[in-house]
Amino acid sequence: MHTAIAWFTRNPVAANLLMCVLCFSGVMSLLVVNQEEFPNIDPQVVSITVPYLGAAPAEVEQGVCIRIEEAIDGVEGIDRMHSSATEGACSLMVELELD
Repeated sequence: MHTAIAWFTRNPVAANLLMCVLCFSGVMSLLVVNQEEFPNIDPQVVSITVPYLGAAPAEVEQGVCIRIEEAIDGVEGIDRMHSSATEGACSLMVELELD
């Protein structure tokens, strides 16, 4: 490592040329890379987590999980639903049908 640094200090033209090549390749890669602010993605699984602090799992299931399941039961495109109630939170995993 010290030999490469010493070589560049003795050859400043090579160091400047390397810097120009790196800057030029960085600018060229910025122009070529596709960037989208909102890319088109199709999620296959949607995760829903609802906190219900201080509640027992049975309370969470009755008060949150079952109500959410009933609310999204008739939505088109849902393949499967899985919910779990833990102390203080309800988690639902909704798998969507692929077209």
